[in-house]
Amino acid sequence: MASDTATNPGATMDDGFSVRSIFSEAMSSSSATNAPRAPPAEPPRRVVPPPAKTTVDVSRTSTRVSRFSISGVSRIRQGFLSSLLQPAFEAKTIKEAVDEAREAAGKLRALGIAKAVVVQMDKSADKDALDVHFHCQDGSRYIIKTGVDVGDSEGMASVTGRLNNIWGGGESFEANYARGSKTQAAFQGTLSIPVEADPRKKIDIVANQAVLDNRPYSSHDELRRTLSMAYRAEGRSGSHEVLYSLSWRDVCNLGAKASPSLRTDAGHTLKSSLGYTFTCDNRDSPTVPSTGSYARVAAEFAGIGGDVVFGKSHVELQSNQSLGRGYVLSSSVHGGLLWGPQTSIVDRFFVGGSTSVRGFEYRGIGPRDGEDSIGGDVFYAAGLSLLTPLPFVTNDALKGHLWANAGQCALLDRRGLGRPGVSGEIARFLTSPSASVGFGLVYRHSMVRVELSCCLPIVATSTDRPKSGMHFGLGFQFL
Repeated sequence: MASDTATNPGATMDDGFSVRSIFSEAMSSSSATNAPRAPPAEPPRRVVPPPAKTTVDVSRTSTRVSRFSISGVSRIRQGFLSSLLQPAFEAKTIKEAVDEAREAAGKLRALGIAKAVVVQMDKSADKDALDVHFHCQDGSRYIIKTGVDVGDSEGMASVTGRLNNIWGGGESFEANYARGSKTQAAFQGTLSIPVEADPRKKIDIVANQAVLDNRPYSSHDELRRTLSMAYRAEGRSGSHEVLYSLSWRDVCNLGAKASPSLRTDAGHTLKSSLGYTFTCDNRDSPTVPSTGSYARVAAEFAGIGGDVVFGKSHVELQSNQSLGRGYVLSSSVHGGLLWGPQTSIVDRFFVGGSTSVRGFEYRGIGPRDGEDSIGGDVFYAAGLSLLTPLPFVTNDALKGHLWANAGQCALLDRRGLGRPGVSGEIARFLTSPSASVGFGLVYRHSMVRVELSCCLPIVATSTDRPKSGMHFGLGFQFL
């Protein structure tokens, strides 16, 4: 560290970090030989040179944190504070103490306990020790907001209330009510508890209920009531989630023209499942990335109680490469497998739509019974996109878009790939997917991706629902 910081110990760093008298002892021996001599009683007129600059390696300057104090926070639990500051008290050098104090201040902000934190470090009365003080601006205790959410080809209006720092350890409770174009009504309550005073490690307890209107593509409604508990941890390699879920599902309000397959799946089911999800995302934008990759792998096993038994896995991969001059090449692959003695429509995969394989209706690819889309036990989908700059357009958020999509979805029972003598059908499933191509515009909003595409289906099966022409897409994750 350069001496212009050390010789001005009251300086405040850009991140609200104030250091006082930390370097006094470390500098005393090194600066003694460089200190200017005291002028005589009647000094001659001469120019006194400035003191020589001295560099102090704070990573090797021994110290320890002796005392800590905090002000400006109305609610904080002693046990939480001990866990938060333990790394700082274990610091052996000035650099370690500064880094750990910054880390603790960042956690207070991330957990909503404080809106802003200024860290002050002073020379302690104890030898070779520091006193640390956090000057905080108290965080908001509650938040109420309304909004419009989009995703999965659905628009939703919602109202959300949130209580922060309930018991003084960064805990929060959030309640959300929403209505949408496909979701008749949905309520969700989430209690989030940080682990080891770390916002990157949390336990979430979630209760939700949703009534889904599936009639545009299948003659039924779906009622779900779910209670789940998840442990989430974020690391350098990605985020991990372990989830236990107990879900009561009801396929109800069947239409007069409901198919036999749909009537077989109608009624109540209780799912008790354990799941794991790994996500790694290093893209520069979650909606319209220009560089980076994304990977998500999920696995679920149901049958720990309940009346449904199955295993389910789902994989999403995406790669983005900047070609220079505003051109970006993106490729993505999705795939999933569901296996069990008997699967239900509420657990199967669906393919097709503006955020999936474009050029087809929502859930427009895969098995059907009459007019009902009944989903599949196995699927894959792939997409290749080229984003291009537009002539006479200076806004980098608006791009041209050329794309090609392909995908397939099938059942594994006697109605699909599981029936005897279908080796040729399996080969066709793997090598002849439904496909479409198109071009259009992409707009990158700060919260969402907007697409306007001219779609041309080029391959479709007898059960597919191709839809050529102009399509409008709004969402977060696109193929």
